[in-house]
Amino acid sequence: MGDKPVFSCRCHVFKIDPNTKKTWIPASDGPIQVSFFFDPSKKAYRIVSIDNGKLVINSTVVAGMTFSRTAQKFGQWSDQRANTVYGVGFSNEDDLTKFADQFEEAKVCVARDALSPVGPPPPIEEDAPRRLLSPGPDQRSNASFESEPVKLRSSESEERSRSSDLSMDDAMKGLSLENDRLKASLNQSQGNLKKWEVELHTLRTNNSRLQSALHENSRNIEEWKTQLLQYREENTKLRARNEELEMEIDNLGHMRNREKMREI
Repeated sequence: MGDKPVFSCRCHVFKIDPNTKKTWIPASDGPIQVSFFFDPSKKAYRIVSIDNGKLVINSTVVAGMTFSRTAQKFGQWSDQRANTVYGVGFSNEDDLTKFADQFEEAKVCVARDALSPVGPPPPIEEDAPRRLLSPGPDQRSNASFESEPVKLRSSESEERSRSSDLSMDDAMKGLSLENDRLKASLNQSQGNLKKWEVELHTLRTNNSRLQSALHENSRNIEEWKTQLLQYREENTKLRARNEELEMEIDNLGHMRNREKMREI
């Protein structure tokens, strides 16, 4: 018997950055389907997500896992076997609650199955003496030894749970510090943006004033050129008139000299 789907949903999937262990890396361009599968033969739960033929999530649920709701629409869990932390973001809080409930149900079932006996007890032969039906001292000793693996599995689960909680706490602290740093950077960027907007407005105002002054100077230059041409024409006329007057004065002088000569 293969895996059977027991729960499916659509959400944004993220993985923790393996280098910084602080920032989230989107595992897909948008919301994708995430499903819980149950294998009756192994009594195991898996969380699987495939996007465009690429395996995005393949996480086996174990008793030591913990799903943490770190925001109103976001949750995460640590997978020691995959050596990563998965994050899922939903469009509403109800879908996140359903996912968290399914995760908790799968974890409880795995923990219960780990403590239950594996397989049915061996059949009793008909010819066996009835004294074998009541356990003797040796059988009690064997029974106690048979119960040791269950205790060991329980202690291993507790150790995995503690290590998972510690790694989750470290991841949470790292994410909190990263969020604080991003908020501070965002506030600084917003302050710089306001300063740049003021400087841009000042530059635009100065540019408008310079353009107005340039147009004014251009008009003044045209007026000065016109006046210069007028002055040149007037100067030329005045020179010509001056020459005429000088010629008239010379003629008058010659006429006076002639009259004086006649009187003599």
